Amino acid sequence: MAEKLIEDGSETRRARMNLASTVIGGILMLLGFVCLLIKSMSVEYIDAQGILHENFFLIPMGLLFLSAGFLVILISGISYLVKRYRQRRK
Repeated sequence: MAEKLIEDGSETRRARMNLASTVIGGILMLLGFVCLLIKSMSVEYIDAQGILHENFFLIPMGLLFLSAGFLVILISGISYLVKRYRQRRK
């Protein structure tokens, strides 16, 4: 009985960690979309001295956030599937 309680506790902990990593990945991806949205809606102009004013830094930041969020979700999903596969083999 004690082993079952310990096993259930570790499953709950794993489920919480999986949920937390999925939420973090989703927030990172949302930040990436927001950066790209702001870049697309911002005003770009050339002033009187011929200098271009634009928010170009938002493109690499948005792509970085998107890829980081996707990577976090992908890694948590793969680890979940591997753990589940190992449990079924027992």
